[in-house]
Amino acid sequence: MENQPYITKIQVKKNKFLIFVQYSGTVSGLQGRIHFCNAWLDYSHDLTAIQSSADTLLYSIDTAILESSEGDWEFLLYQTDSDISYTPILSNRTRLTLLLGRHYIRKQKLLYFPMGGSAHKLLIRCRHWQRYDTFSHRLKELSAFGIYKLFGRFVRKKHIWLVYEKFCITAQENGFYFFEYCMKHQKKNVYFILDKTSPQWDYMQKYKDNLIPFLSFRHILYLLCADLYISPDARYHAYAWKPMPNPVTREINSQKLLFLQHGVTAMKKVDHLFGARGSSPATYFVTTSAAEQEIITQNFGYPPEKAPILGFARWDGLRDTSDPAHPVILLMPTWRSWLEGQNNEIFQQSSYYQHYASLLSNQELQDYLKAHELKLLFYIHPKLQEFISTFHSEDSQIELYSFDSMPLNQLLMRCSMMITDYSSACWDVYYQGKPVLFYQFDVDDYNRTNGSYLNMEKDLFGDRCTEQENLVHLIKDYAENGFQEKQKYAEMRKEYFAYIDHNNCQRTYEYIKSQGY
Repeated sequence: MENQPYITKIQVKKNKFLIFVQYSGTVSGLQGRIHFCNAWLDYSHDLTAIQSSADTLLYSIDTAILESSEGDWEFLLYQTDSDISYTPILSNRTRLTLLLGRHYIRKQKLLYFPMGGSAHKLLIRCRHWQRYDTFSHRLKELSAFGIYKLFGRFVRKKHIWLVYEKFCITAQENGFYFFEYCMKHQKKNVYFILDKTSPQWDYMQKYKDNLIPFLSFRHILYLLCADLYISPDARYHAYAWKPMPNPVTREINSQKLLFLQHGVTAMKKVDHLFGARGSSPATYFVTTSAAEQEIITQNFGYPPEKAPILGFARWDGLRDTSDPAHPVILLMPTWRSWLEGQNNEIFQQSSYYQHYASLLSNQELQDYLKAHELKLLFYIHPKLQEFISTFHSEDSQIELYSFDSMPLNQLLMRCSMMITDYSSACWDVYYQGKPVLFYQFDVDDYNRTNGSYLNMEKDLFGDRCTEQENLVHLIKDYAENGFQEKQKYAEMRKEYFAYIDHNNCQRTYEYIKSQGY
């Protein structure tokens, strides 16, 4: 690009970031702007250069003027007398300085730090301070990276497979079931990363020789030296979440990954994330049927041999434990990307909150649950767990669960029916032959912001509604019919599942070996 501006230096002075921009064009009339990267929160602030010379501009970003919302701020330049704008990119030296140094501003519980975004543009990230932001952890990180550079070739001879799940805080998903299969079949080179604060930490002590504590020196070293990552989550879940720039994360992004998935890819478009050219590409992408494999090959850019039809590891452990005498309805909506990291006030103003809070307080529903001794379990998505306290129910028949209060697979096996909007967990319930209701009150917003590979009006395997009144009537209809799945939805199962057996882990292991690991 002609006259491409470069950021040549970033300094921290008290509560301000000083941004040095080198620009070979005309600096007169060149204004700075910092814009919050959120489609639902329109925050931006204009910045005037506090110093300028023939080819260098100095901008000051005062964190005191930035709204206290978690997320990323993008820095750009524009001409005040035209519509022309420029995105300054970080110079090679600046990127190296950010990787090895510590450039941040801490304001109570919030942390602000500069980092490189796509195409090396400058972002100022805001999030809560975490334990991995300490200086002692940075020393551990750099030490492990140094050992890796010097002796990594010897550690690689162990041919390590690393398994992990979301935030390294759970052991209850596809990753865990595959890991446990490996442990029971004497596969010694397979290791599981888990935070010591995990509810499953004590249970996992039976595999302590193959259990790696999250953020330990061994964790960092094995991340760098592993042959293969195996996970239902992207690579960045294997380490610190949204970390300050560091050399470890940079190496992690180039490691090979067998992506186990959370749920069948169908109701949410994620090729921009997990596609072969997406922001979090996989090396191998596990699928569950020919129909799903076709979605992946046509939309994600993976060839069929890299999108094997294996089934989900956790389905090996699915057992219908529902009790006809004490039916349980699982209400499990998925998350909304525009609400993640917001405060309680913004969350409670959202349509998402208002619809589910209203449903939980619906008097007709409460009366029916009580009269028929039905339980309704509301399970909030892990990415919105911070808002569980905003939901309330005085009704003894309604219970609220956060994602770490009970393993999700237990709820999926225990329930007699599931209500969701677009959550991929519904496939586990459908796999068991239980009915699923789809409550899609914001389907237009969802299709606009997320999109679906399925036609929501034709391809769903359960009854669908958009109004609370209709949902309550459907709940009553299914309850009075003993929560039996309708025949037309049962007949669709063979199209959506290639296997309904207990051999998914075995197929997955054999596939990995066939790829030379």
